[in-house]
Parts: sequence; C-alpha cells; structure tokens
Amino acid sequence: MDEIDGFSDATAEEEALYFNRSHPLVANGLRMLERAATALAEEPDRFEAIYPVLHLHTATEALLRGRLAMHWAGDIWPAANGDPDSNRRTRGEYVGLGLHEAADLAGRWCDTDIAAARADLLAFAYVRNRALLSSDRDSDSLAAIRCRALPVLDLMLAFVETDVLGQLTEDVADQYARAVRRSMRRVSAATARVRDTVEERRRAIAPQLAHAEVVVPCPYCGEFAVPAGDYTVECLMCGRDFGSSAYHAAADLAPLAVGEPEQCADCGYHSILHNTPTAARPDGEVDVCLYDGRVIRASAE
Repeated sequence: MDEIDGFSDATAEEEALYFNRSHPLVANGLRMLERAATALAEEPDRFEAIYPVLHLHTATEALLRGRLAMHWAGDIWPAANGDPDSNRRTRGEYVGLGLHEAADLAGRWCDTDIAAARADLLAFAYVRNRALLSSDRDSDSLAAIRCRALPVLDLMLAFVETDVLGQLTEDVADQYARAVRRSMRRVSAATARVRDTVEERRRAIAPQLAHAEVVVPCPYCGEFAVPAGDYTVECLMCGRDFGSSAYHAAADLAPLAVGEPEQCADCGYHSILHNTPTAARPDGEVDVCLYDGRVIRASAE
C-alpha cells in the first residue's frame, strides 16, 4: 500500500479522529471527496457511477458548509427563540444550507474564487439530477461524468488548500492540518488520474474534430466534441447519441425543448440548431445546419 493511501501509525489515526470530532463537516466532506475521486479514477460500470456523483456533490456542499461553520454557526446551530439549541442540532432538526446557498456565502468572503466556478458547480448539479432521474439506458457515461467532475475536484483541492488549511494553520492545533493534508494527497493523486484519462480521450478524438467545419458543444459532458455534417450526430467525447441530423438532433441539442426544428433552405431537412456556440466561436452564438455541417447564420456581435 502506498504511504498516502493509508495511515502509517497510531498518531495519524488519532489526529484524524480528533479532527473528525472538532470539524465533522470538513472531515466527512473530505472522506466523501476521497471516495468520489478514487472511484472516478477507476472504471465503475454505469450502475456504480452514480455513487461518486452523489459523493462528490455532497462532499462539495459539506466542505463549503464546514468552512463556514469554523467561525459562523448559523448553519449547524439552529436558533430556538433566538438561542442556539443543542438538542435540535444533535437530532439534526434543522434545515442546513444547500450546495448553491453555501457557495454563495463562501464566495463572498473566502479567498478561493468560488464565483468563477459557479457554472461548473451548476453543471455538476445537473449531472447529479440526471443520475437520480435517468435509467441505465440514458444515464451519463463515465466520460461525461469525469468531464463535469474534474473542475469540481480542482475547485475543492484549491478550496481546501487555501481556505480550510489556511484557517487550520492559524488555529492552535496544527495536527488538524496534518490530517487534512494526508487526505488531500490522496484526492490529488486520484484527480491526476482522472485528468489523464480525460486528456487522453481529448487527444484521441482531436483528429476527427479537426476535419469537421463545425463542432458544437455537448450539453452532457460540456466538451466541444459534437461534429456537424454527418447523418448521425454523436458526441465523440462522451458517446452521447443525438440521433439523425436530418430529424432529431437539432431538437435534442437545443437548450430548451422545441417542436419541429427549423427547416434548412439548402438541404430541406429540419436540421437547424439555433443560437449555439461552436469550437471556432466559443463565446458567440450562431445558427448551424447539423446535416450540412455549416454555419448558416451568425448572430450580431
């Protein structure tokens, strides 16, 4: 067993236990973060991939709340008639902050730039929603989950390093920080393996994407990896199949549900995807014919 994969002596176990009792939200969040990162670095099947999604979503919420709870107790000490009520806290009879509320509060005064990562947090929350609502046939692939999870893992590594460890090293008991660093080394190693897998897939599909005149983003994995101009529209990154470019793909790729997509004047198919960014214009919006594989209308800048 690698040194970073387990406790090497009783002192390490004692420090971890002490930290768990003193900062349970952070300790439990780190434990779930480790589980998520380790599972995503391996090859869980489609039925098992839901668990690292749930672990990472909950870990992110717990770590953000845990940092707030270090000096602000409103989230974990519910007030009864204006006074903290320890019985209600012990029984869990309170409504804690959710992920987005905790991110909003943390973003106001933590050193990590939470605001810059809000789109990534929201996108991963949608992954969680899909994981809970999808059947095995239409669930996200592991590649899609990894793409959406990677920026959240990076955010949590930076957040713990800057805001959690930064706070603990200012406190009197530095053994807390040692317990966190051991955990973060394991998370960092697993995250590196996830990143290598994602980058390997990007390199593998790059030649195919280079031959496409128009490439649009996949709403599931978030990558610019859906080439237009073929009869079948598929994300080369995550494998999501959007069906026929002549009939179904424009409706499935649209941000909001539409009836019948607009008919292309050139090819005659209902294949127009409106107001989409492309790999060539990631910050712009254009109209694309998915069947012809070309931009037919550029929105005004």
